[in-house]
Amino acid sequence: MEKKIDWTNVLRRAAKSGRNAILRNYDLASRRKVIRRGVGGDLTLRIDDVSERAIHESLKRDLGRDSFIFLSEEVGEIAPPNSDSLPTIICDPLDGSHNAQVGIPFFSLSLAVVEQSPRLPRTFGTIKAGLITGIKTQDEYFAVKGRGAYHNGIRLKPNTTSPVRIETLLVETGDIDFLRDRLIRKLTGKVVYKIRILGSAALSYCLLADGTAGAFIFAQPGGARTIDSPAGYLIAREAGCVFADLSGKVSNVDDVEVGFNSRIDMIGAPNQRVLTPLTKLVNMR
Repeated sequence: MEKKIDWTNVLRRAAKSGRNAILRNYDLASRRKVIRRGVGGDLTLRIDDVSERAIHESLKRDLGRDSFIFLSEEVGEIAPPNSDSLPTIICDPLDGSHNAQVGIPFFSLSLAVVEQSPRLPRTFGTIKAGLITGIKTQDEYFAVKGRGAYHNGIRLKPNTTSPVRIETLLVETGDIDFLRDRLIRKLTGKVVYKIRILGSAALSYCLLADGTAGAFIFAQPGGARTIDSPAGYLIAREAGCVFADLSGKVSNVDDVEVGFNSRIDMIGAPNQRVLTPLTKLVNMR
């Protein structure tokens, strides 16, 4: 029988440990210090490293040393023996590393739980719980599959409206040429009033979920890494948001595998009436 785990408090304690570790080391020297290149491919800052270590230690205290698989951007995968039926905790110890490094106070950490299954791959559809915390603001977004999404304890409600134009479109991409030539080339002021690039994909998912943003595009040259998205995706989905693959190759994003070797360019909106016309304009086929 599967052990019942209170993921809300387990992830909350781990996130608090990671956030505190970042803030204890967030001075000018430490926030810019690069110590290695992580398994995910990005440079690992010292504040990435201390956050990841603190999160991992908190999870081991709560769950037991050999009772889960730890999949993190910096250290990669840590799996105990005979781990096929153990839950996987996907960790991004610092999302928005560039913002943190240069001093822009918009960055977060992200934790997600994938259901136990020895037979099925980790996919967006198997994400069981997710938590995202704003490091500077302490905003907390949380969701458990089938139980809704919450912002600072207040449940997020689906948005069924269909505005004449999107008030705020969030875009997450690091390449200005890609942004200009592939993502926004067909957009006009009649479709979108304002575009914002905030620098933390995890928090951008959350701002879509709580209605701050009218739509969200997460795309990179070669595809956006799925390892960056699980918690934010679940939070937005539990808030009623819908997503599509910008390449048009995937009919259901829930079926896309989550991991270091999986990529997908995604577009999200509060409902299908907003998503469908916007996807046609941005579609990268």
